[in-house]
Amino acid sequence: MVMFLNRFPQTYMPLLWALGRSPPLPFYNAVVWVLYASQVSLYLATLAFAAGALYGAAGNIAMHLRLMVSGLYLFYFSVMYIQLPGFINAAPSRPISALLLATLALGLVLFPIVKWSLLPFALTYALLHLRALRGAPNYYPNWILVSGLAATAAAESPLELAAAFPLASVLMLSYRIDSSRARLKFTAPRAAAVAASYLAAFAMVKTGLLWGVVLPLATVSLAAPPRVRDLYGVGAAAWRLLMAGAALHHHLLYMGFAVVMSTLCVPFFLPAVLYRRAPRFGPVPLLLASAATALRLLGLLTPAALAVLGLLLYVAVVALAQEKVPLLPPEDKH
Repeated sequence: MVMFLNRFPQTYMPLLWALGRSPPLPFYNAVVWVLYASQVSLYLATLAFAAGALYGAAGNIAMHLRLMVSGLYLFYFSVMYIQLPGFINAAPSRPISALLLATLALGLVLFPIVKWSLLPFALTYALLHLRALRGAPNYYPNWILVSGLAATAAAESPLELAAAFPLASVLMLSYRIDSSRARLKFTAPRAAAVAASYLAAFAMVKTGLLWGVVLPLATVSLAAPPRVRDLYGVGAAAWRLLMAGAALHHHLLYMGFAVVMSTLCVPFFLPAVLYRRAPRFGPVPLLLASAATALRLLGLLTPAALAVLGLLLYVAVVALAQEKVPLLPPEDKH
């Protein structure tokens, strides 16, 4: 379907503008809208996390869960979508970026009132990957994310939603980054093993077997072993251990996301979303995320909420203090 639409004459707008084969200005405009969608999603995620923390402190657990899971989706859409042109060697057209953000936001608002409210988002996002599932090693990790989008379409509870697109995003990013750090090539067998173990884990989560999360964690660790030699490596080991304990307490899965976000997503991808120079966040995000985890597990909801708010505030202040990087349009060669 994507290949068919991309063959239309230039008077038609394709779904995707292919890297290196598209007119410079339309491709630039498409990239700008990828950036806009990622930024809006990031801002909405920040609001959702802050409101979710406050609802948790007030004892409204239902709204707390709903808002925190919404924050997870908005955050991971932000950091994954900004990288999509590199993952598929193409940039979605402006209407597609707007449609994806709209279906995500609407799906989260309607969940759980409307069953499978995130199906339009998951289907649209998955379709964008059809051109990038085979033919190059860089495409193999996309299988993991597409598996997570399939799980999103089938998720029926906040816990299942967390184990869908957000968890698959973490596994995909970990496979990519840890493979690169270990100088390992992406291979079809390794990516397929992570994707298959993830789908098996999600099926187990749907039946109430939370220990199934261990399967993809172990598989991705074998496919691309993390190296505990810096702050990222410490965080990589910590979030794996936290999520592996989800069967003991479901909040360990949620709080594992806080650790991986503070050591992987924030330092690696947040500057790209904000289009600012990369700052040095240091160990503060990891320390605040760890404090929030410990306080939440101890039942200290208000201090845990304050730790989450402190984490959000610290990251925002440090990131927004950096110089903006101009995104200049292509030069007219005529």
